[in-house]
Amino acid sequence: MTKRPVVFCVPVCAAAFSLGVLYGVSIDLRLLLLVLAALLVAMAVFLERPRIRTVLVIALAAASAFAYLAVYDLLLVRPVQALNGKTITVSAVLCHDPTVYEDSQRATLRVKAGDMVPRAFKTQCYLPLTEKPLQAGDTIQATVKFYRASDAEGFDRFRFQAADGCFIAASYAKDADQQDGSPAFFAVTGSERDRLLFLPERFAGQCRAAIQQLLPERESSLLTALLLGDKSGLSNRDAIALRKAGLSHLVAVSGLHVGFLVGFCFLLFGRRWGTPLSVLLILFFIPVSGATPSVIRAGIMYCIAAGAFCFKKQADSLNSLFIALAVLLAANPHAIASLGLQLSFLSTLGLILLSGRMQRRLMQGAEKWPRLLRGAFSVLASAVSCTVCATLFTTPVLLSSFGYVSVLSLLSNFLVVGVTGLCFVGGFAACLLFPILPGAAHVAGALIAPFLRYVLFVANSVAMLPFGLIHWGDAFGMASVLLFFTAVLLWTFDTQRVKWRVALPVFCGAICLCTVLGSAYAERHYTVTYLPCGTGQAVLVSRAGSDLALIDCSGSGYRDAAGKVREWMAWHEFDQIDTLVLTAVDLGHARDLPQLLQDTAVGMIVIPAGYKQTKHNTELIKLLDTTQVPVTQVSGQEQVSSRLPLTVFSVADGKLGVQIGTHTLILHSPTQKQLAAFLQENEVHGQTLVLSQSHIEDPDLLRRTIAKTGAESILLASGAPAIGRFDGIPVVTPYEVGEIEQVYPWKEE
Repeated sequence: MTKRPVVFCVPVCAAAFSLGVLYGVSIDLRLLLLVLAALLVAMAVFLERPRIRTVLVIALAAASAFAYLAVYDLLLVRPVQALNGKTITVSAVLCHDPTVYEDSQRATLRVKAGDMVPRAFKTQCYLPLTEKPLQAGDTIQATVKFYRASDAEGFDRFRFQAADGCFIAASYAKDADQQDGSPAFFAVTGSERDRLLFLPERFAGQCRAAIQQLLPERESSLLTALLLGDKSGLSNRDAIALRKAGLSHLVAVSGLHVGFLVGFCFLLFGRRWGTPLSVLLILFFIPVSGATPSVIRAGIMYCIAAGAFCFKKQADSLNSLFIALAVLLAANPHAIASLGLQLSFLSTLGLILLSGRMQRRLMQGAEKWPRLLRGAFSVLASAVSCTVCATLFTTPVLLSSFGYVSVLSLLSNFLVVGVTGLCFVGGFAACLLFPILPGAAHVAGALIAPFLRYVLFVANSVAMLPFGLIHWGDAFGMASVLLFFTAVLLWTFDTQRVKWRVALPVFCGAICLCTVLGSAYAERHYTVTYLPCGTGQAVLVSRAGSDLALIDCSGSGYRDAAGKVREWMAWHEFDQIDTLVLTAVDLGHARDLPQLLQDTAVGMIVIPAGYKQTKHNTELIKLLDTTQVPVTQVSGQEQVSSRLPLTVFSVADGKLGVQIGTHTLILHSPTQKQLAAFLQENEVHGQTLVLSQSHIEDPDLLRRTIAKTGAESILLASGAPAIGRFDGIPVVTPYEVGEIEQVYPWKEE
């Protein structure tokens, strides 16, 4: 421990920060100070007892981390959070170029200290649109309202922003006397764009502009993401393909990109001069790429390695990794909640601990091969070991945070990693040449364009392969992943007791059996998925990747239900919607139908009979009358799918209910009076009862509905956050918890 104290202490501190930040474990600061004092005394007593001393040092590290977090929150976080709910006129400077929306723009601000502001701090703030685009370095004055970021739709925005050092959110206050949403007060007071601090942001903006002029839209979007980590220009299709193919790390600037820069410097200047030049280039590149935890981690580790090289020492990779982690967590303990930080450190830890050992195992027996063949196989072995080891360590985070892991990453990374390096170096060179030698920059852009198209081709082709994703709810898929990683670890550590002539067929057979059982299970079950669409609703019913029905398609605000449906279809490998049910012909249930029909194949549309035309649904009715998709009106009760247990029935004129198997009953379209009248004359049953927000506003009606239907749980397909429980029955909504998926057994009639 005395030789590598960082390796022992920093993981313990990180674990303590995780308990405090992620799980809310809090210890009184006075108690922590007493514990620290007791531990220091115990250290002095047992100084000559190495084992006891090691335990005490680890305990001291944990207590110190809890104390540091408590002091950090007391001095830096709570004074800022005390602004929650207050409306104040502040002066601030933009840290980055804002993200522009249709009705506002979002920027990271550095708020200056003032009479009402305890100290300077960062915040994510929504600002009004401006005629002249705002840029990093602009100074503003505005009346803003501070608030704690919400965690709607299963995404904890407060924790996400806190990981970036923003402990309070803000939005410009609107003028109460105006109806157009004008700001109460907003003014651009000056600019600090010429400060050295904002030079990287200016360079990043110039890179974006140069890339857009050098390449077509699709290729320029990929190169912008590759160089700067800015994925906003990627099409939804390409973004999903990169994630499904296990290539999303290519467009999240990380250690891989730092490695590309270092290789570029070494290629031009050699290692002697390339080392100091690469350090300067990386220190400039970190803020250009957004200063994400992953690129900061890589930069710190490389600077340590470069310093060791200059002093003719050997850097310890594990020490360097945990020093980088210590620096990031010392600057902001809440950064432990950053998924980028978690994935970056875990993948690097996997490379350090296992990839070298795995590569040596792969290279066993290749010592006598011809040099050229051995070199080529070494590259292949390196790619395989790095991908497998990084995936092994990051899989738990991917599953818990995103609900899936890609099993295609080994194939896709092997196909594109080398090409990606050429694209990164060529794109960086083109951006540097563009203001000086635009002709040479265009040549560089033309040279890398085919490689960028190749990366997109590989990503989209690999993403189309079946069984490429393992989802958290897929028990058989999870068992396959566990078996595979178990076999990899046993083989990597070369356990002498394992007889691979026997073990390998057993592992392969078990994985194949899990795959077959998983396919059989999927064929005998169907899934009901409720998408988070704000105050709108979209419910998907699917089975075995071949049958799909959609109930309603309406989002609200910036939430596009049609886009969410298409994204879900891409993830689950559906190319069309067989049956689309509109439970009411109005904007509340079909607002995003026009966008859906533009880009998505639909087999049949089912609508209620007796709907009325109003000024709000005229365009929607016109669309239904002119679409090439067959439209069926239902006035009674009808089973609308031969391969899914989907029955629709009339609740009132112009309103439909939906029965999904024997488990789910959807009644969110009728009004309170229509629902009460329907239940008085009809018998319907469902364990899960889907209602609208208005139905829970009448407790008596809700009790009668529960008693009549025998519901055991209530799901609000739209509306405000749920009430938690009603008379002991759970009430949930995707508005609050995000996407909800329920799996039921399929019974053939």
